Amino acid sequence: MRARRLFPYLILNIIVSAATILTILWLWDRSRNIDLPVLTPLPVASSPTPEDTPTLPPLNRPVILIKNVFGTGDLQNEVVLLNRQGEGELELTGWQLKDSNSHAFTFPKLVLNQDGAVQVFTRAGADSVIELHWGLDQPVWKSGMTVSLLDPLGNLRASFHIP
Repeated sequence: MRARRLFPYLILNIIVSAATILTILWLWDRSRNIDLPVLTPLPVASSPTPEDTPTLPPLNRPVILIKNVFGTGDLQNEVVLLNRQGEGELELTGWQLKDSNSHAFTFPKLVLNQDGAVQVFTRAGADSVIELHWGLDQPVWKSGMTVSLLDPLGNLRASFHIP
């Protein structure tokens, strides 16, 4: 009998709690809603000219690291993680991510800041400042492959062997 009298109060408590949480989430989203710029790929000349090529750091200085490749063989989850090493900005425009089977992803206009990171997904999707999409319909990476990152002049800047 007592539980029947408490039931309307429990329902009211649930409704008020849900409304409060939804209001707080809505206010938080409005105050934190930041539009990230969308990157559009730029055509890259097959042979870069000195005007097209940004100044590259010396070859003996590590500038970028291929941290890992996740989701190998699964198109929806396959992603290469890159992390900026060293100081300052690094322009990745025209750099290429390659495998041993002649697959190559060419980076659009992109500047990676100090300690910055970018993810390169194999699948199609909308590019942003932290996520790039290759736009392929089949996975590229598999165990035993080596991922290579080449600058616009074809110099090997980083590699990662997929376990």
